[in-house]
Amino acid sequence: MPAGVGFFAKGILLGLGAAVPIGPVNVQLARRALRHGFFAGFALGCGAVTVDVFYAVLTSTGIERVAQSKPLAWTLRIAGIALLSYLGAMCFRGEREAWRADAVTTGDGAATTPDAGPGGAYVTGLLLTLLNPMTLAFWFVAVPALVGPMSGGGGRELPMVCAGVFAGTVSWVVFFAGVLSLAGKFRRNWWLAAADAAGGAALLVFAGAALLSSIRSLL
Repeated sequence: MPAGVGFFAKGILLGLGAAVPIGPVNVQLARRALRHGFFAGFALGCGAVTVDVFYAVLTSTGIERVAQSKPLAWTLRIAGIALLSYLGAMCFRGEREAWRADAVTTGDGAATTPDAGPGGAYVTGLLLTLLNPMTLAFWFVAVPALVGPMSGGGGRELPMVCAGVFAGTVSWVVFFAGVLSLAGKFRRNWWLAAADAAGGAALLVFAGAALLSSIRSLL
């Protein structure tokens, strides 16, 4: 197998490893694809892809010490907890609106949110991934430990690795957003409300777990 193909395959696996596990991004992607269609979920996923590729570049150039900065780590923790809490609250607001929605007057019964458009969805995906300490841990702790530095060839493999990360993450986003947007064509107010409630609860659990972890690190 040519070396370039091997690095590309490694990038795909890393991209899938970052994108597939259930976390805040996938929770929000599912919710938006269900309510607003494929492009809303896809735009949010693209925000996450942007950060994953950026972190792949940093990891490939051996800048693991970026993640070891305590001021950066605490900034991410605090901002991440605040963002997750806000989005969780917005999910529960969407749940209430879905229960109150009148299919006759609203058409499809889907409640709107201030960031329901593609631009707002992209920024949300960007921030959710950028402010997620687990994303930093994956790229700057787990990846170097499992696969070692990826810049052994003087950085010549960097474009192939990053292209693989991009291909892996985008493939997941297209698949997941596509499946959920298809399911959204058969949506009903009651299960849109249930999806919002489940998403809000999941986001608040992530926020609570991050807060608990932060408190423990101070003790």
